[in-house]
Amino acid sequence: MDNSIFEKLEILLEKVGDMSLKRRARKIINELNLKEGDRIIDIGCGDGFYLYLLSNLPIKLNLVGFDYDQIVLTNARKNLASKKIKLVQGSATDMPFKSGEFAKAIMTEVLEHIDDDEKALNEVFRILKPKGVLFLTVPNYRFPFLWDPINWLLQNIFGTHIEGTGFLAGIWARHLRLYKKEDLERIIKKSGFKIEVTEQLTTRSLPFNHHLVNLVARLLYDVKPSSKISDPLSKFKNAKKPFLVKVAFFIVNMFDKLNDIFPGEQGLNLYIKAIK
Repeated sequence: MDNSIFEKLEILLEKVGDMSLKRRARKIINELNLKEGDRIIDIGCGDGFYLYLLSNLPIKLNLVGFDYDQIVLTNARKNLASKKIKLVQGSATDMPFKSGEFAKAIMTEVLEHIDDDEKALNEVFRILKPKGVLFLTVPNYRFPFLWDPINWLLQNIFGTHIEGTGFLAGIWARHLRLYKKEDLERIIKKSGFKIEVTEQLTTRSLPFNHHLVNLVARLLYDVKPSSKISDPLSKFKNAKKPFLVKVAFFIVNMFDKLNDIFPGEQGLNLYIKAIK
């Protein structure tokens, strides 16, 4: 990747306190092999963070965001207000795009929310050009113990987990499934893709990290605190961070460095790069 793009990406990621999100974003954008004018779709774009990152890099791209949830698309429009990015609402199992329309597709932490995940992958295959590339991440069924100790113990001892959207649901909150590597690779290949890379991301973390991430997310999106509180925590804004927020970011980043120093065999996320 061009040094200017890499340097700008690192500056943008300094505002991210979620180590898992930061690692996913860095991995995907570093491997996108960006070309001037690339037509890229972010499927399940949510609040638009990947589109925000890509649109702020020193390269001109043709970006499209797609999501089922109109509420999150409204938030994305606010976060991308100064950008000319098309945002489309619809179902991932029946997308309103022509076959072969996109060179690259990002689909990160989305597939686990979709009832018919195989049908969604078939649609992604359809809308990609020949030799088009899918960059996908999903939560790993074999996630590290510290990320969510409660559900790790329940899964590995009792074969169950906490369902729902509450605090204790942890990594399972709003998820229909977590994926085992072999199951994910099987359905991707079944859709016609050739898998080029499979990796597990983010092995080391703070204890109960997923619960902490969910707590901050609920604070920002459900409670809707004043801008004085929310802006320093926002990954979209350059607001000055109070001392305690700086300390929190420092602690998270120190733990995150352990992923580079002591890489483990199991990670929170499964990452796949697949070619049409």
